[in-house]
Amino acid sequence: MIKPETVVKNRYRIVRLLGEGGFGKTYEVDDEGTLKVLKLLNLDSLYNSEKRQTALSLFQREAEILKRLNHPGIPRVESDCYFTWQDGIDTRHCLVMEKIDGQNLENWRRERDDKFITQKQAIEWLKQLLEIVEYLHQHNYIHRDIKPPNIMLKPNGQLVLIDFGGVKQITDTYIAKLVDDVDATKLWTAGYTPQEQRKGKPLKQSDFFALGCTLVYLLTGISPEQFDTDDDDLLIWRHHAPTVGENLANLIDRMIAPLHRERPQDTQIILKYLATLEKEPSVVEDKPTDLSVNNRDKIEKKLSASLKHGIAKLINISSVIKAAIALGVLLPLGFFSGRYFLQRIPFNFYHRGFESFQAGDLERAESYYRLALFLDPNFAEIYFSLGKVHEKRAKWELAEAEYQKAIALQPDYDKPYNNLGRLYIHKKQYSAAIALLKQGLELTKDKAVESALLKNFGLALKEQEKYEEAKIYLQKSLALDGKRAPAYCLLAQILEIQGNKVEVGEKWKNCLRYASEDNPDEKIWKNQAQKRLQLQNTQK
Repeated sequence: MIKPETVVKNRYRIVRLLGEGGFGKTYEVDDEGTLKVLKLLNLDSLYNSEKRQTALSLFQREAEILKRLNHPGIPRVESDCYFTWQDGIDTRHCLVMEKIDGQNLENWRRERDDKFITQKQAIEWLKQLLEIVEYLHQHNYIHRDIKPPNIMLKPNGQLVLIDFGGVKQITDTYIAKLVDDVDATKLWTAGYTPQEQRKGKPLKQSDFFALGCTLVYLLTGISPEQFDTDDDDLLIWRHHAPTVGENLANLIDRMIAPLHRERPQDTQIILKYLATLEKEPSVVEDKPTDLSVNNRDKIEKKLSASLKHGIAKLINISSVIKAAIALGVLLPLGFFSGRYFLQRIPFNFYHRGFESFQAGDLERAESYYRLALFLDPNFAEIYFSLGKVHEKRAKWELAEAEYQKAIALQPDYDKPYNNLGRLYIHKKQYSAAIALLKQGLELTKDKAVESALLKNFGLALKEQEKYEEAKIYLQKSLALDGKRAPAYCLLAQILEIQGNKVEVGEKWKNCLRYASEDNPDEKIWKNQAQKRLQLQNTQK
């Protein structure tokens, strides 16, 4: 340990040890009158050279990333923040950064014993953290280690996210590794790390999972890994959070969904939901609550009673129950004990509907979706999913109606704009299609959705014989997704019309390579590509 008053690099005077753990120690230092934090990497305990190099790389990465970032919710550093220092015969790796006054949220909560934050406080803190995370995501970084010990609360009430050693940059190479099933460097903390990150494949939605679990901890005082899960791996935590209203609890459950595709896809979706939530009158008393064991029992009994009342009402609807029995999903008796909550049922039905759709069982998928809608008629994603079921059955008008409902319920939901635009193209309503696709492009932040929107934009322009404009949009679509078969097929058709014999062969080859037999349109294009390529070969 470095003694107080030691001067490092002829500049930083050691004031005191702040903490130690992992592979380093943290000191408070005086930099010519300004207090800062010095992180000292300790590699002595790592005898494996590969692990030493990994630890050093993570430490150096933190320095490089912090130098590129400038946000009040992230510690500031100077350009020379990372350096090595010779401590006798030992070479020390050092990182100096802004000192954040205050304490981390884990220590802050422990000092409050069994008093938990209010719903109002939870919303305010989530908004602050989302703004920091959005800044990171906009710069193509995933934090990967969001948890209470890595969030500092300043005396003025502002939160600061710390510990950037595990940050992962999203690059083309990184995305390629995910696609090719190659593990990235793994980093995880029990209770706060989702399954895709534990497998070494973190995504932006992994940070949302960690944020949701952080809220669960702050609202219950219990570490997330201590909770049970239901049959769908959803955390059972609500009965320990007496200050939380149903809508906020629903949002948290979406954020901590086991599968990343079931979580909100970007920060704006969550922030818009929170803005709506703040306008609603609070349904719980806005005071911190002492939750003793006796209080817990009372709360669970109250929840159980209200739950049974809700189930009793549901049982009176025979058609729904018959459908549930037919599907084999009538809930077990354990449901009535208070471990499960009515709010989760729509999501369970939705997930099962999605799985049935993926398996090609359209009838079962529709049944699950309709059960979910009965319980939650404002679930926009289910209307979108029903639209896809109708499309598979070639029931275009029914599909169109469902997509329109999804947009009406959630105007910032990007996917229905794409599918509805495609239906309008089939109806030759090109102006209406293009207007919808433009709206979708303005809304989306998802590259896959953006690529699909651009492809359909190109399709609409092609059908209007605006070939040069169409090529621009199709090429933009492929720049985002180089395996989008329809874009190659459409480009090949346009090049044929234009008499371009040089490039058309390559486009038909890619059309054939990436087109799917399971998609009716792509199957037609695939057959067309085979014929075109055979014709080219005979003409050589």
